[in-house]
Amino acid sequence: MTHVRFGIAPVLLVLLLGLSGCAGGGDIDRQSAASANASMGADLLQKKQNDQALTYFRKALGYDSDNFTANWGMAIVNNRLGRADEANTYYRKTLQLHPGPAIDNSYAAFLCGQGKTDQAIKYFDKAAAAPQYADAGDALSNAGLCLYRAHRLDAAAGYFRKALAREPKQFTALTHMAAIEYSQQDYLHARAFIERAGAVAALDTDQLLLAARIELAMNDIPAAKSYLKRHNANQPTQAMSLSQLEQTRS
Repeated sequence: MTHVRFGIAPVLLVLLLGLSGCAGGGDIDRQSAASANASMGADLLQKKQNDQALTYFRKALGYDSDNFTANWGMAIVNNRLGRADEANTYYRKTLQLHPGPAIDNSYAAFLCGQGKTDQAIKYFDKAAAAPQYADAGDALSNAGLCLYRAHRLDAAAGYFRKALAREPKQFTALTHMAAIEYSQQDYLHARAFIERAGAVAALDTDQLLLAARIELAMNDIPAAKSYLKRHNANQPTQAMSLSQLEQTRS
């Protein structure tokens, strides 16, 4: 995968609906009702209609308290609504119902968002170590991002490099390695990382500014102007001149 998803993409819930159902083998009609409501909730969650999704997940759990999709959905939606304790409870229940790397990655992202960096890294590591986990590169990049946000740059760089060893086009790892190398004044490597990122996907406005700053530090004024022109075209209300960029360089 090219772009990192920090935490679970709700669409994955839809793909995993087949894992729903009652672990205790209860009444099939109740399981079917739970699955139907969980499916509706997952669809609404994907559309960011959080309150409506919450209603359907609650209905699903009313039919089957062990419905996997509904429990995972409740974890995600409660986190979105700022109910961290409830989200944690549902994440733990989801992990009990169906342990696996996708849940580990999702729970790790939640823990990171709560500032529990070291706990999060353990779950990211667990996800990345799972045999044949297709998103291992994302899990490693997520770990790097978590450490980066905690200002632990050396550790973050280690995880970004591991992610790139697994997935050379991992966009988040590439852009953040560019930022780390720039902060350490290793402009040649910073340029290499941002150029690789730009070959994978379009750079956003912040990344274009970073690229311009790297080129300015390398004394390549035409390249710096080129990146700045693209930034200004994307954000005309936040247009910046080369001299202004020079003043904000750090």
